[in-house]
Amino acid sequence: MRSITAIVSALLLCLLLLNLEARGQSGHPMGGSPSQGLPPQIHPPRPREPETAEMERRMAKQRNKERWEKLRKDTDELVRLANELQKYVNQANDQVLSLQVIRKAEEIEKLAKSVKNKMKGE
Repeated sequence: MRSITAIVSALLLCLLLLNLEARGQSGHPMGGSPSQGLPPQIHPPRPREPETAEMERRMAKQRNKERWEKLRKDTDELVRLANELQKYVNQANDQVLSLQVIRKAEEIEKLAKSVKNKMKGE
């Protein structure tokens, strides 16, 4: 039972760190500089009409906002699932874990991978 509690505690810590990283302290959704990780441009951009450039900026801003909201919703769901998992583990017998606990852990793993990929921008 002690090792299960340690695993759940470690999982909760990881989820908390993911949540904090996702919410970041800077204005940029990923917590860093907007230009970090971007490849340098090889060719100068073609001149665009001001209306087109403004529309592209608005669309990009909207996509980022939607992605950020989905990321925030998913991290909140991760915290909820981790709390449920902890409740199931606390109720479980120290000799046997229920199938429910295993399924909940798998659900958390799947959602955590999704959040990680969204943070990377994949």
